[in-house]
Amino acid sequence: MKKNIIFLHLESLNHTIFNNRQWFPFTNKIYNQSLRFNNFISTATSSLMALSDLLHGDDNTLEHNTHLEENISIHRHCPALFDTLKQHGYTTAGMGYPKNWANVDAIWSETDTFNWYDTSKIMLAEMQQVVSRPEPFALYLWNLSSHLCYYDDIKKGGANSLERWQRGYQSMDFMVGQTIKMLLESQKLDNTIIVAFGDHGDDFWGHDFYGGYAHGIEPYTSLVHTPAFIFCPGMKSADLNHMVSMVDIYNTVLTLANVPSTSCDNKFFALTPQRKVCFSRNLFAQQKSQHQGSPLKKGYAITNEYFHLMKVDSKFKMFLWKTDPANQLDILTLLKDSKSGTPYLDLKKVDRQRMGGAHPHITHFFSADMAQVLADNFHHLQQQLDSWIDSKKSHK
Repeated sequence: MKKNIIFLHLESLNHTIFNNRQWFPFTNKIYNQSLRFNNFISTATSSLMALSDLLHGDDNTLEHNTHLEENISIHRHCPALFDTLKQHGYTTAGMGYPKNWANVDAIWSETDTFNWYDTSKIMLAEMQQVVSRPEPFALYLWNLSSHLCYYDDIKKGGANSLERWQRGYQSMDFMVGQTIKMLLESQKLDNTIIVAFGDHGDDFWGHDFYGGYAHGIEPYTSLVHTPAFIFCPGMKSADLNHMVSMVDIYNTVLTLANVPSTSCDNKFFALTPQRKVCFSRNLFAQQKSQHQGSPLKKGYAITNEYFHLMKVDSKFKMFLWKTDPANQLDILTLLKDSKSGTPYLDLKKVDRQRMGGAHPHITHFFSADMAQVLADNFHHLQQQLDSWIDSKKSHK
């Protein structure tokens, strides 16, 4: 018997926001019963790019476009995920609310449209009709209310911007609860794979104002380190601590559903520790940086277990993202080479700020062996990131 599949698109959710566990009672309940990807990295800082990467298991389908969210076209290298599931007997549907101002139909499917609804009540009624049928289903559910620019009745009830922001996430969580309730009442939870993921986070102008953008900016880890988990009947809950990318979900879902994989190049399986690094970006390869009044700078990033290397235009920045999740300190500003070529850490600025030199807090952390660790990781990640960027530039 085929397993049903439900995707929960957790809009604008990063790990920092998800740590407000009291906002997410329903999501937490299913999260605690799931396979939790603690080192999951989204491939993009905008919803459309992340959506395309997930649906195609490939982060190159949009790279030929020159403007984000305008006249988007698709160069598919493998079929969209829900088209593949439909070909294998699934009843498929994309469902979301409130209505998205960007057209996602071209990304969603070669033949089908994504269904947008004015209210959750209407969407849930449509969902109930699909869930009640005997044939297997695959649904993609997307509540946009947690995005800064979208509102439903729950969010509108907030007295100010902070309350409305919080209520947007509570609305998203309520949709998760309604989904689980529907599956329980139809006795289908035990035969349904649930895949949940944050598409990106927000940076509330901590690095710059960018003309007002909270996401779509360079891929700092506050934007691309997002929650992701899979509830799969018959599999015990566990914390999975290896690197997992958004593009890995495609092949993983087909494998769990026993659907033959396509000819896509990416064969990473998210449940096993195959991947050592993840890549992310904020603009298309063919899109210009800070072009025609746009304040957005083109940025690319590579992330491993401890280090996050960003290349913005031609400049590199590296962050110790586990100790510095907000990416405040560019560690490359401290890394120097001696005359003999041996790397060392220049702490003179810190030394001058305190009588007696730098405090043991920093001298113990930046011990003698750290300079070589930083240098080795920088050079290794730099080579991989430059190679990935060069490959993207060929997609025109």
